[in-house]
Amino acid sequence: PPKVGAGEAGGSLPGCPSSGKSCADELAEISQLLNDKYQEALDTWCTENIDASDIIVGQGGEVVMLNLAWQCNQSVASRLVAAVRANKTVYAGLSASTMVCAKSMEMTGEIQPGWIEAFAADSKYLSSKQFDVNDLDGDGVKANVLGALPLLESPIAMRPHYSEHWEAQVLAKNVLAEKEFEKETGIQIPDDLVRDSNHGCEVACRLLSLISKAAKDQDRPVFVPIRNGKCIEVTTHYQANELYENYRVIA
Repeated sequence: PPKVGAGEAGGSLPGCPSSGKSCADELAEISQLLNDKYQEALDTWCTENIDASDIIVGQGGEVVMLNLAWQCNQSVASRLVAAVRANKTVYAGLSASTMVCAKSMEMTGEIQPGWIEAFAADSKYLSSKQFDVNDLDGDGVKANVLGALPLLESPIAMRPHYSEHWEAQVLAKNVLAEKEFEKETGIQIPDDLVRDSNHGCEVACRLLSLISKAAKDQDRPVFVPIRNGKCIEVTTHYQANELYENYRVIA
């Protein structure tokens, strides 16, 4: 891995831009300028390769770098989100490409010291079409670990390749989500539902469904543990101009 400090703003190590910006911010700025300059070509590409596709499949890999790619290409991200919600295409994610769709991609062993500082772009580069004030205020989830391809509206975060190593962290995060929900809504969540939410995606999805239906401004996400071989199907529909999501474990 690169040395701690490489790529960070104002640094002198390899990968630190001479502009004084972080590596992520410089890439995001350049990408934004190119997208603006070649807007017509970008629109054509998105129409041909996103809107006209039956299914778009995201691969696994290094989640920080994948999230950075989406941070730097919010124009493409917005088109993909719009196409999926309009039922023009289906998105299938694997590992890292599921984490970047959720409210947080933070629960990973891949975030090394200095990586967020160097490889997470400033929130000013995130699209106002997809991220609102509640997303960017830093309550519950810091803006620099927000999933930059926000296909999912529910307060969900994911831990793929789940094992016992992550159980304590998942439970601790979900207890915080429960406390926020109960305090703000006055609705009590069954203790056993929270207690068992780190055992598998079926239980965690039930907890997520309960919270997402009643809480519109939930800051702390529910972490859904996904073991290898498991698959979650998310279907969406609009009712009275409100987007609703249904989560179902299908494998």
